[in-house]
Formats: sequence, C-alpha cells, structure tokens
Amino acid sequence: MLQENLGLKILSLLIAVFVWLQSLLISEQKSVVNLPVALSSIPKNITLDNVPNHIPFQVRGRGLEIIKLKFSRTKVLLDASKIKPGSDILSVSDYTIDLPENIQVEILGPVEKREISVYADVFHQKKVPIELSFADSYTREHFTALNYTIIPEQITISGPKSKVQQIDRVTTEPVSREMLEQREVTLKISPLGSEVSSSEKQVKIYLSTSYITTKIYHNLPLTLPPGKSSIPSSVTVKLSGNSDILQDLKPTELKVSIASQPDEQGFYPVLVELPDTVKLIAVTPQKVRLK
Repeated sequence: MLQENLGLKILSLLIAVFVWLQSLLISEQKSVVNLPVALSSIPKNITLDNVPNHIPFQVRGRGLEIIKLKFSRTKVLLDASKIKPGSDILSVSDYTIDLPENIQVEILGPVEKREISVYADVFHQKKVPIELSFADSYTREHFTALNYTIIPEQITISGPKSKVQQIDRVTTEPVSREMLEQREVTLKISPLGSEVSSSEKQVKIYLSTSYITTKIYHNLPLTLPPGKSSIPSSVTVKLSGNSDILQDLKPTELKVSIASQPDEQGFYPVLVELPDTVKLIAVTPQKVRLK
C-alpha cells in the first residue's frame, strides 16, 4: 500500500513538472539571450582588439522560441565603419540581427550599456627570418656543424602594427637529437599569439651528410718570380669548408704566391688563391723573405 502511494506521488510530480514545462514553453515571456558579436564594414588595414565575444540582449516571445534562438547561432552585427586607430567607442545601438524565419521572437534591445570600448590598430606586414630552436646544447653543436638548408628562410607575419613591430624573428619547435640522423626534417613554427598570423605554419630542413670541418695542407710550394727563391720555400695552410669539398680538394689546386712588393721590413706577404667554396683560416708563415 505504501509503495503504491509512493508511486502515485512520483507520477503526480512528473505530471506537474510536465505541465509546468509545457506552460513555460508556450507562454510568452521576457528573457536575456547572449548573442555572438560580428562586425561589419571594418575599414581596410584596421585590426580590432578587446571586442566582446557576446552581448546580452533582452528578447520577448514564447519559451520554445527563445530556446530555439539560444541554439540558433544568430549573431548581432555591429557597424564598425567609423572606427579609427587607437581607443575608440563602438555603438551597440546601431546593430542588425538577422533572425531565422522559423524563430518568432521580438528583440527588445541590449540589456546593458549602449556602447563598448574597443582598440583599433593599423594592419601591418613584414618579413622576418627563421631561427631554429634546439632541445639541448649537444644537438645545437652537432646540428650547426652540418650542412643544411632551411625552406623558407623567411616568412611574412601580419597583424596589428604595434604587435608585429615587436617581432624581429620567429622560432621553431626544438630540434631533437633524433633529427640529426634524418635527411629531411619538418618543424612547426612557434605560436605568435592570437593576433599575429604567419604565412607559413612550418618549415622544412634539408640536411646533408657532409659537415663543416677544417683541413691542413703542409709543404705547399710558393710560386715565385723567375730566378728567385724564398726562406722558407713552402708554407702550411689551414682551410675550413664542407667536408665533401675538402676531401676532394687536392694540394695542387691551391695556388700560393707572394705579393708583388715587400713590406717595410723587406718581407713579402703570402697570398693564397682558393675556390669560393672554402675559407682560409691560417697560413704559416704569413710572410717570407726572398734571396
């Protein structure tokens, strides 16, 4: 008997809730709905900051229609044609709301203030170089010794001028030790913030098995004027360059000579003619004497 009474009470409660909800859905009422904000007629080369995502509007209509409005993604469109760079005021009273045909509600107007403060800035673009990041010092040291190419070497960033001018380079996600063994690496560009965008989201690194190294060439003979000899008669040269190039570079390909005129002490500076692909680190001795 007690269980039957409990069941009847629960059923009565459910019926009462159903009747209440039905009455709520079909009766006319006022409510506040947060509508997403969209801007129209924004001047060219102007970016906006501090714009609210939603504005609360008071509406009137049947409960079911108001619920449909909340889930309809209907936006309030504000006129931004008169905005100028710097802090400015945007009128909320000058709005347009394009209601879907299947939603029958009356828009009574914004609930709060009739204007909002926004910050406008000039749209700006510039090119900046790519700077690689490394997971640790070991990776940095070994990676920079490799022969590699970054594509692209520069990217274009764009956004508010005040933000873009603060950026002089963009960085990548860290290069890891595992990447040292790869021939091709793709790295994401580190985020620049919500207001600044970049022309590329990632860069590619092409690695060569060769690396930058040094090589010493001993006893290179000097090319002297006819009938002349020097003290000493040969020199030692230290070069820097790509490992593959230095491996193939023969001593006979290096042209070592002397200047046409001696210095104040009577010594002739040693001149070394090299391919464009290698760099002279040192020559010993730097000067010789003719006899």
